[in-house]
Amino acid sequence: MTVTAWLKARAVELGASLCTAGILMAGLAIGVPFLRERIPETFLYSFCCVSAVLLRAMLDLSVRATVLAAHSVRPPARMPVPSLGPSGA
Repeated sequence: MTVTAWLKARAVELGASLCTAGILMAGLAIGVPFLRERIPETFLYSFCCVSAVLLRAMLDLSVRATVLAAHSVRPPARMPVPSLGPSGA
């Protein structure tokens, strides 16, 4: 996945979570009875919706960085074993 494709995917996820949180907050602001009965849960869900997307992006970036670092590390060069010569001693 290219950087541009990854950024577009995360932007879509973040946009969707912000839209969901915005709809919940707008519903609370206009006084939707179902949401007004559950004000703490509405705020919590809105916060968690956005936080989950940001946390996933951070975890994804850290795993990608770790994998990239692991692939860039080269194994140590093998040292030739000295031969004992024809006498064996």
